[in-house]
Amino acid sequence: MKTLLIANWKMHYGPIKAGGWIRAFRRERLPKDVDIAVAVPHVSLAAARSSLGRASIPALCAQDVFWADDGAFTGEISASMLTEFGAQYCLVGHSERRLHLGETDEMVAKKASALQKANIIPVICVGETEAQQKRGEALKVLRQQTTAAISQLASASKTPFVFAYEPVWAIGTGKACPAQKAKEAHEVVRAVIAKKMGDTTAQQVRILYGGSVDVHNIVEYMTTTGVNGALVGGASLDPRTFGLLCRTAIPS
Repeated sequence: MKTLLIANWKMHYGPIKAGGWIRAFRRERLPKDVDIAVAVPHVSLAAARSSLGRASIPALCAQDVFWADDGAFTGEISASMLTEFGAQYCLVGHSERRLHLGETDEMVAKKASALQKANIIPVICVGETEAQQKRGEALKVLRQQTTAAISQLASASKTPFVFAYEPVWAIGTGKACPAQKAKEAHEVVRAVIAKKMGDTTAQQVRILYGGSVDVHNIVEYMTTTGVNGALVGGASLDPRTFGLLCRTAIPS
């Protein structure tokens, strides 16, 4: 399967800077056999789409979605709205939203289902906190989050889904997860999918690693069995740095 690299801007770059990032990134020499996406704030989706023109790289990824098609949900964005921007991917359950905004496993599952029904690929984020890790609960948390996330997904759907393992303690801290531990976490996520949806589906699902990924450690992750890409935060804010990371991860 193709490696998937996603730049997650988080709460950075309004429409003006978003357009500039896209135009600069399009000038980068990029590897051919890789899928690349950029997760931009909702307010910047239109500018990013416009700056892409007819280009298909990077694909657009939204940072969140609401589970209802429409209704009295002030401030929320539906999956059908995201399709109007041409979004191909959307993050759900990012650790920062779980931690700071109280997103539950049930909410994440409903969001992932809404995206799949709208033919947008959900990128489902799972991962343990530092406290859970210290208590030896990391793998239990991963099983619980993964099981909940796929509970409302259709394995027979033409729209695939992606998982991203991002240990909360590694997000924005510079404490990257050791590759062997990431491998173990990815194996647990894939095993849950296999148990619930079958081996064929499990082997087709791309599972990314996210958490202090940069140009110095990307190769180690990409050469780790079972890791199918990366969700990149801070190292993606500069288009040239992210371009270098892409080339380093997948040499042309």
